[in-house]
Amino acid sequence: MRAFSSRRSFKQVTASLFMLACLHGCASINDNRAAQRVESHAIPQDTPSALQKLAHKPNPEHLKESAFVLLDSGLDALAARLWLANKAEKTLDVQYYIFHGDKTGALMAEALIRAAERGVRVRILLDDIYTHEHEAGILAIDSQPNIEIRLFNPFYYRGGDPLLQLGQFLNDNRLNRRMHNKLLVADNQFAITGGRNVGDEYFLANNELDFVDLDVMASGPVVGDLSNSFDAYWNSEAVVPARALPRYKEARSKLPEIKEALNKHRGELETSEYGQKLKSQGFEERLLAGKLPAYTGEARVIVDPPEKVDGDTHLSELLMGQFAGLGLSSKDELIVISPYFIPGRVGMDWFAYLRAKGTRVRILTNSMAASDVPLVHAGYARYRADLLGMGVELHELKPLPNASPKKTRITGSGSSRSSLHAKSFVFDREKVFIGSFNFDPRSVLLNTELGLIIDNPKAAQKVAQMAELGMSPAYSHRLSLKRNQGESSILWTSKAGTNEVVVDTEPNTTWWDRLKLDFFMLLPIEGIL
Repeated sequence: MRAFSSRRSFKQVTASLFMLACLHGCASINDNRAAQRVESHAIPQDTPSALQKLAHKPNPEHLKESAFVLLDSGLDALAARLWLANKAEKTLDVQYYIFHGDKTGALMAEALIRAAERGVRVRILLDDIYTHEHEAGILAIDSQPNIEIRLFNPFYYRGGDPLLQLGQFLNDNRLNRRMHNKLLVADNQFAITGGRNVGDEYFLANNELDFVDLDVMASGPVVGDLSNSFDAYWNSEAVVPARALPRYKEARSKLPEIKEALNKHRGELETSEYGQKLKSQGFEERLLAGKLPAYTGEARVIVDPPEKVDGDTHLSELLMGQFAGLGLSSKDELIVISPYFIPGRVGMDWFAYLRAKGTRVRILTNSMAASDVPLVHAGYARYRADLLGMGVELHELKPLPNASPKKTRITGSGSSRSSLHAKSFVFDREKVFIGSFNFDPRSVLLNTELGLIIDNPKAAQKVAQMAELGMSPAYSHRLSLKRNQGESSILWTSKAGTNEVVVDTEPNTTWWDRLKLDFFMLLPIEGIL
């Protein structure tokens, strides 16, 4: 504990020096405008609209029943969001950790502006961790009538100076706590939540990286619960209206220019190869014709309170505490899909308990070569031997361009590198969790998270099948222990074509990659993340 305190003190001194070097002449949040935050709420679910007519209506015997469509294709995931943005008549509530300004992000932004122009109230809530890259555009779009943008847990000093941002981050524990929730709600009738942020790598539009991900589109009573979670964040003291940022008045003048650029971008994208693929999905036609499987059942929203950012929320109130409080467990099988997987002591105890009573535990995560956060992989690597020793099955996804976008999306897309980003748990193929929660200390203790637990065996079975495809030797390495004279080492087994391949070092990595991994494993990773 003393060592940790010393590290924190050193970080704070270093941060103070950074900030002293950068603060001269920097701009900051306008406290008066920040205090002018006006409370607002979702509209009633019985408000008439086109989407209200299409939404799932539970029968009187199952009033809590909702309907769910799994969005395992990146193209479908974007098409669904655009469909809701274009179909909404009353409200759009948008909550994301990341909202890139790339081609798909621009397409989404343009759809939200058009919705506002036809009278839809658009509330956009963004985590502030990456907004400095697009601050001028955010301020301009916020000036569009019917659109309001708020930032969660903002950096007080603005300007985008990397040293300044780093100094604030190191000097203020609060800034290490981010809003990781992902949610879009249209007319309080349909909602999309899951693992995807808004950006090309989530929607098969990035040629360098494809995140293999999973969302769920819901309609029915559970959407009201999701709207309540949005309202809790929107009205919390942890958010600041965009108009409180410096240079707001100057940025407003750029709105016509931005709208013109976005309109032009939409036209160009619609005629591009990607745009044609997106259009050919025929998402609305497939949805309304019943060609997209819909699963019905009760669902539970589990979400961290926005007060988690203060660092003093009781564990029982956090998502993980709510999860435990539901008494969910597996008798026969637990499947975990988590791109950033660091079980920690609590997770290890849980897996040991399950294995002791004979439950099969299967985990799909990223291989080192597929991971986009090597530091997290180092944290996970410490637990592999112990997990394998207790009989947990570990599978690490390969970074391979190995599937068509029309195929089940757990395996890749054809980009130069695929990386697992979906977050899901399957309990005995009876219930399934889909959300933003990674099985790591950051999701448990620092970031706010959101997800749905769906009680439908067919939906659970579908996600289990996706996981099993990802775990297959063509797409993943299966890990095992090799014992030799009282010592053990890890083997990675997979297939290349019809040939079985077994290696005893991190697959598809260089000696330099492995040297960095060894160094990272010396660090107090779970205290850093």
